[in-house]
Amino acid sequence: MSNSSGPVVAVVAGTPQLTGAARSLGVRTVFVHAPDGPRPKAAAAADHVVAVDLEDTGAVHDALAPFHARHPLARVLSLTEQGLLPAAAAAQALGVPGNSLHTVRLLQDKRRMRELLDAQGLSPVRSRSLTSPADLAAFCREVGGSVILKPAAGTASRAVTRVDGPGEADAAWGRFVRAGGTDALTEEFLDGPEISVEGFTHQGRHSIVALTDKQVLPSLVETGHTMPSTLPPSELHEAAELTVAFLDAVGLREGPSHTEVKLTGRGPRIVESHNRIGGDKIRELVHRTYGIDLVALTVGCPLGLLPAPADRPLAAGGAAIRFLTPAPGRVRHIRTPDTDGRTAVIELDVGVGDVIAPVRQSPDRAGYVLANGTDAADAARRCEHLARQVLIDVDTGTTGLPPTRQVKG
Repeated sequence: MSNSSGPVVAVVAGTPQLTGAARSLGVRTVFVHAPDGPRPKAAAAADHVVAVDLEDTGAVHDALAPFHARHPLARVLSLTEQGLLPAAAAAQALGVPGNSLHTVRLLQDKRRMRELLDAQGLSPVRSRSLTSPADLAAFCREVGGSVILKPAAGTASRAVTRVDGPGEADAAWGRFVRAGGTDALTEEFLDGPEISVEGFTHQGRHSIVALTDKQVLPSLVETGHTMPSTLPPSELHEAAELTVAFLDAVGLREGPSHTEVKLTGRGPRIVESHNRIGGDKIRELVHRTYGIDLVALTVGCPLGLLPAPADRPLAAGGAAIRFLTPAPGRVRHIRTPDTDGRTAVIELDVGVGDVIAPVRQSPDRAGYVLANGTDAADAARRCEHLARQVLIDVDTGTTGLPPTRQVKG
């Protein structure tokens, strides 16, 4: 650890953006990562690096305790699903301020989240724990319509499937199991547009930073986001108010949040929430639309180095992202249009020779186009125009091969 006088934070399974933001703010970091695999890129900007089993919260505490004794940690931070729980557990054991372990566990367990919402009388959604396809069929009959089957602690749309009736229960259960689904939870299907609510909390006060329109495939994998939302202001106001009430209910005290909401005919309904920045380049959309750096705020706001963002800030423009979902098969040829690299970016996750799988979860997408514009509609038009110009030519006769991806440096 350096001898500079800046505050010290631990970063558990963090991102390069998080450790880089800490350094730019003069905050010293102890970076904690899993011992398997190569040294993460995020470690490059850290003052000290520790490798430890992240699933062993006692080991994470033991690794950080000596640093905390010499240079008291101001926070234990993470912005990744892998790191959120061990970060909260270590902070609690060390007596470091932050979100409670109880809160983080609530947000990672969709079953417990539903139980809390029911107890608070917020966002009523019929749901049921399952152990068999017979249970699923029974719930379909009870609901009398479509339901969603998903893991209680899942992320990235893995093993999530829509079931349109009891006759589909056996096949849906098979897909769930083959996709690695465990601890099954089913909920009534919520009809209506879906948005995400990007929030930031400081000392228990929640600012709604942005509301984002989503595009979703029938497989429930997200294929696009547009910011700010263009849905009716009255509906967005209801969604924002529900999100604030929900964040109060789970006890969120600080940091970013990403809450997914369906705008149904019965009012807004919470789908799920996370005490981190949303994936799919949401942080980049927020920065382009509002000029707000959520990663820097994650470090700087709780330490008093940066002010909390305003509630519902005014947009300076719009931003959109569209994910590329070509037909399954082996890639034969790729062509992309030119961009300026600033107001529009194209990023591919496949190369010639790779085999593309059907899009059943977020990692199956082939890349993205991101663009900003004068407003949300302009950004969406520009983004979709560029996406149509991206050619990923595939041989659809090779769909039986296992999917592959090039390893990016």
